[in-house]
Amino acid sequence: MEEQSLRRDELCFSSLSTYRNAIYGLSALWIVLFHGMALGKVHFGESGKLIAEVLSMGNIGVDIFVLLSGIGLYFSLSKKPRLGSFYLRRLLRIYLPYLLLAVPYIFYMCLIASHQVGLFFKAALAVNYWTGEDDPIVFWYVPSIIAFYLLSPLIYRFIHYKERFALLRTAILALVTVGLTYAVYRLFPVAWDNFDKILPRLTVFIIGMYMGRLVKEKRRFSPLFLIVCMVVIGLGVPLYGGSTLHGFYYRYYGSLTGIALTFVMAQAFVTLSKLKLDKLMAFFGGFSLEIYIATSIGRKVYATTSFYSGHVYRNYLLFMIPFMVAAYLASLIQRVIFKKITPKSSKEKTS
Repeated sequence: MEEQSLRRDELCFSSLSTYRNAIYGLSALWIVLFHGMALGKVHFGESGKLIAEVLSMGNIGVDIFVLLSGIGLYFSLSKKPRLGSFYLRRLLRIYLPYLLLAVPYIFYMCLIASHQVGLFFKAALAVNYWTGEDDPIVFWYVPSIIAFYLLSPLIYRFIHYKERFALLRTAILALVTVGLTYAVYRLFPVAWDNFDKILPRLTVFIIGMYMGRLVKEKRRFSPLFLIVCMVVIGLGVPLYGGSTLHGFYYRYYGSLTGIALTFVMAQAFVTLSKLKLDKLMAFFGGFSLEIYIATSIGRKVYATTSFYSGHVYRNYLLFMIPFMVAAYLASLIQRVIFKKITPKSSKEKTS
């Protein structure tokens, strides 16, 4: 039975659902490694140059997060949930981990260390990203994915109003977002510097909401499609990891690489399923958002300690261990709270 399931997932969009948590987990760990690279120059030697370039591309993991979120929201919205229940579940799934992990840190930094009451409320509500206030920390992904969630019913209705033209409407909507993003990049450099991380990801989210239908219907794709994905990833190392591209082009090639990598990851998990690597990555995928939040705080704390002196990469990885543990414990607590306060009548899967 398991072998038949694996065969069904080969070269099939359904693999993105089967190995969703595993892809989330691998992407979350990649982001943690990337954050360590971004703290300063890390030397792997000439033999490790490729490893360094791959790790430096870890922010692509966010594009993978966003694509899978779009796919998951298609499944949820296709069940025609009550809008209030839908929004409650999504917002709680994002904000509960933020409340448990980020708000205590924000409380200390804003109220105890600096006595900034106004900034505390902005950061605690995750709106300081929109106001351009980077201190004490900006979890740009959190307010961005909340914004995508709020827009998702409108995007879903526009794309899937008539399935016959869903691909055309997706292409139109995606091109509109690309055009608007390019206009911001060329005409409003200050706005671009503030929102360059979110605008290309909106395009990815839209594509994910279309792909949800292909996943649900278990559509297949050709080996040529997978080869194209691998070429895109291969070019991503010199073009994206090597910083050949910049600005608008850098961000969008990163998003394209993230989409391609999602398919390659899924097929790799299909092929390597006997090694149970997908089970290990799925464990981390079960609390991937908590990993992102906790280790982002850990990164800020690490940069203020003596461990940061000289930035030995090993020290960073060791420093992240207690924050990973905190992420796991927070995920257990938030699941209990989530079950207590969400309507029992709503059984849709959380995305």
